[in-house]
Amino acid sequence: MVEAASKFNLDSTYFVAFEMAHEALRRGLESASKLNITQYRILTKLMQAAEPMNQGKLGAHLGMKPNVVTQAVDALVLHGLVTRKTGSADGRTRFLAVTEAGAEHVAAVNQSLVESLYTSFPTSNPTYRTILEAAVSAGAAIEPPLNKQAASRFPASRALVSVELLRTETERTLREATGASMNECRIVQRLGESSRPERVGALADALLMSPVNAARAVDRLVQRGWAKRLKSPRDKKAVYVALTDEGVYEGFLIGATVNELAATKLWANLSPIQRDAIEQMGHVVVADLDAQRQAKEQAEYDLLQEI
Repeated sequence: MVEAASKFNLDSTYFVAFEMAHEALRRGLESASKLNITQYRILTKLMQAAEPMNQGKLGAHLGMKPNVVTQAVDALVLHGLVTRKTGSADGRTRFLAVTEAGAEHVAAVNQSLVESLYTSFPTSNPTYRTILEAAVSAGAAIEPPLNKQAASRFPASRALVSVELLRTETERTLREATGASMNECRIVQRLGESSRPERVGALADALLMSPVNAARAVDRLVQRGWAKRLKSPRDKKAVYVALTDEGVYEGFLIGATVNELAATKLWANLSPIQRDAIEQMGHVVVADLDAQRQAKEQAEYDLLQEI
């Protein structure tokens, strides 16, 4: 595990791929379902069960509080996707099972997730399509299924759940370790990798953040003393940002934190082949997208004329 963690460091390119996948999966769910991620996670987990599942044991397996499970199951029952029956031996025990409509719903959502991913990533390139499919399969393995028979079913749905859980855990861990938001940490990470000042707009483009969110994150980093703003005598409108010494130190802490998290929550659940697929998703596909973006910008720069 130490070897896997040291080989695959979670750099800024990885997080771009991660955010792209998260956004694509989120859009796919929203376009095909009224369920939130917690409700859909429970539905897909029940799909993996060979028989009706004890509601309490399901909550314990998923690490959810009983009231959260109850509220989610209430919604699933209301939509006709799940049945809830009282146990014959204990009237307080509830057993859950997916209805035919529930199974059809998962199949429809899974297809929507796949289509959303293919729309977001450049799958017209056969190599990229293969990488994406391997990455989805790897993402599905982050949260192991209930049984081996379910391992090959609806990988995009299981990848959605895995990505959401990993993102939430990453945000929480970074906040606890540094006190900073995920966007702030991603900017510190990017600046540390480039080792030079960057325009705020260029940071937003490179990290797939909105200009507003990037600017707000930079404001907070300056207030923390982790970053400083710079200006160019040739372009008074351009605002650059660079790390301070404290920011450089925090960058090392951020890197160590995310790689420790990856070692326990990501790489530990993946085979070497699956780890390669996740790594290629960032460093082949996203790196090429970034190169295309830079080439387009350069082409626009070449057309500039003096006023």
